[in-house]
Amino acid sequence: MRRKFFFPYDPREGQEEFMEFISKNIDEGAVCLNASTGFGKTPAILAALLPRAKKHKIIWAVRTGNETDRPIEELKIINDNLGKEFFGLSYRGKRDMCLLARDIRLEEEMDYQDVSFLCENRRKNCDYYLGLQNLDVEDFLGGPKLYSEILKLCCEQGVCPYFAQRELLPYADVVSLSYNYIIDDGMSWSVKRLVPFTSSFLVVDEAHNLQSACGNLNSDRITLGTLTYALREIQKFNSLEARRVENLINRLRSELQHAFEKVPGEEMEFNPKDFLGNMLRKIGADRYLLVEVLQLMNEYGVKVRRSQLEEGKNPRSSLFHLSNFWLTVIENMDVQGVAFIASRERENIILEMWDMRAAEILRDKWKNFYSCIFCSGTLNPIKAFAETIGLENYAGKSFHSPFDKDKIAAYVTRGLTTRGEELSEEMAKAYVDAIEKFVDAVKSNIAIFTSSYRIQNDLITAGLREMVENKGRPFFAEKEGMSGDSSREILDSFKDAAYEKNPGVLCAPCTGRFAEGADFPGKELEGVFLVGIPFDRMSIKTQLYLKYYETIYGKEKGIYYAYVVPALRRASQALGRVLRSKEDQGIFILGDERYNEKRFQQLLPDYIQENLQTIETHDITSELKTKLHSFQK
Repeated sequence: MRRKFFFPYDPREGQEEFMEFISKNIDEGAVCLNASTGFGKTPAILAALLPRAKKHKIIWAVRTGNETDRPIEELKIINDNLGKEFFGLSYRGKRDMCLLARDIRLEEEMDYQDVSFLCENRRKNCDYYLGLQNLDVEDFLGGPKLYSEILKLCCEQGVCPYFAQRELLPYADVVSLSYNYIIDDGMSWSVKRLVPFTSSFLVVDEAHNLQSACGNLNSDRITLGTLTYALREIQKFNSLEARRVENLINRLRSELQHAFEKVPGEEMEFNPKDFLGNMLRKIGADRYLLVEVLQLMNEYGVKVRRSQLEEGKNPRSSLFHLSNFWLTVIENMDVQGVAFIASRERENIILEMWDMRAAEILRDKWKNFYSCIFCSGTLNPIKAFAETIGLENYAGKSFHSPFDKDKIAAYVTRGLTTRGEELSEEMAKAYVDAIEKFVDAVKSNIAIFTSSYRIQNDLITAGLREMVENKGRPFFAEKEGMSGDSSREILDSFKDAAYEKNPGVLCAPCTGRFAEGADFPGKELEGVFLVGIPFDRMSIKTQLYLKYYETIYGKEKGIYYAYVVPALRRASQALGRVLRSKEDQGIFILGDERYNEKRFQQLLPDYIQENLQTIETHDITSELKTKLHSFQK
């Protein structure tokens, strides 16, 4: 096996079959692999593909830049353990790699677009960029390079890390980068010029995120505040053209306030064609004139961004954003699968363009590669996944999780449910009582993952925090809209609590940062209480999504793909935070009687399905104590 596949460890159960499945199917079409966290997907995929890396480079796509190091770390182990000399790198965007952006230290943190604008406007005089002419690529080729290692070497040599890594791309057998370099045409061109996609293997990690990643990429929103700031920007210019732009902004603001002053409920669908048509008729103009003024607005936005840079400020402009939004709306307002939504938050009006066409957009992306592998611990049902990302020719397989069934306990509670529009005070109190029994039984770090922020707030109002803290346990809650720094601080404190006398209790929604993506090895998390099934709230946005999917796939399949499967994937991701290796133990309470329904249960991880029992809430403490005692034998 080791001669055929470059696997650096003694293979565990299922891993040889996993590699054989890839080897057998990779030349015939795409490969979809469902295997839980802890299975060892990353080294196994690399081991199966690396024997062919000289002919077919490996492009490894991950959800965020922070995750790009993982496959490169495994590549280093393969080299060390097997005496290989593969080269690979963790490829990051300008936001992470620009030394000039770090030097100028603006008051606000810059995003990708800000740093790209900085680079475009300062590159000719940038010492780091000019230093590239003295770059010696050989200094970087002594083994695979993580993001931090490339950054360190470039800092030492005084050269631009972003463009230095681009010089390394042609030498790489493995390149690890974010999804955006694959699905965003505005970014992918910069990579495929140096790493030909057509002869490369593409591996998409945590591939269940593709639909949301695609939707986020092609969506945008503006508010009344955007128009207010845009007015302030244009009023600084003294020209007839600037007055034309100012008049358009005033007209847009007036029409928005009039059209949406009475948004029924929180949000409503709006028709941009009718909205713009009514406005243009009032001023005796046509769409061509509107586009002309929007393009003028965009040019003034660029001037504002340059001026901001010169003043040492973040190069952002509401004129630039506003013009791009409306130009994109005009381009897409007749496109099926693009929704337009108006919502109100107090006195503010929000307009959103939302692209729902994941399968249509992604279908052609996969054809750019020699072959593709899609992997995740929550890819099931594979047929639904494949259809919703536009895969037409694929082989799929689900591999059994590697966990010890004697260290797993899973229960569905009777009498608890979050079904309905509101959670009654009586049901919220029943949940808190059941969670109290869970807290009493499990004397280690545990998490309460709720179906939404609304449900989480209902439980806290019903006394969840007080109950936990009265027992001497620290309570950590994820808050809606919290910053990355704040969430990291909470996460680190919760993990530290695992080793204290009184372990922590984390409360977070299944749709938040902690329920998906956070890593809790060993004692850092040993139990989860799921509160409800994390279905999307039946908002106008959800209704439009369902309507679109029903149009594409039919009513029954449309509801299943757009509503049921995503909810159970969220639940599965939350449950998956507990078990990371065969040595881990886990207690799972599925706090909603609907989990007993076969249509939902069959979408849960195998280690839950195979161990699931029904329990009365009053038996939770005694049953869990007995089960935990058996874990120690």
